[in-house]
Amino acid sequence: MAESAPAAVRTAVAVVWLEAAAVVAGVVGLVVVLVRGTSQMPAPTTALAVLGLALAAGLAGAGLALLRGGRRWARSPVLTAQFLMGAMAVAGWSTTPQPAPPIALALAAAVVTALLVPAAVAWTRPPRS
Repeated sequence: MAESAPAAVRTAVAVVWLEAAAVVAGVVGLVVVLVRGTSQMPAPTTALAVLGLALAAGLAGAGLALLRGGRRWARSPVLTAQFLMGAMAVAGWSTTPQPAPPIALALAAAVVTALLVPAAVAWTRPPRS
């Protein structure tokens, strides 16, 4: 039987997949705006939708790689996304409807913390040959 990922990694992956699902929900909203023809800027809206799908796919793929273990590269895109999300939450603290910024910042902090505990770091290291 294959060894299971540490609880910290499983928690981080669950949050990352939740974030990817939220991005997909945003993309669906953009597609609805495009289909209805209510977008005043269809080209940038389309580009944002495509970038959103790429981001969601990247997060989901990195999460899967984290679960499999032995893939150090998988931490980098996930941590980068969390730092960017945290920075956007802080920047939008006074202009974004509450409670979105504190929730985003808390989720980002939870994922970063979970991926930097020793068990998670050891799980993502490739086996020595």
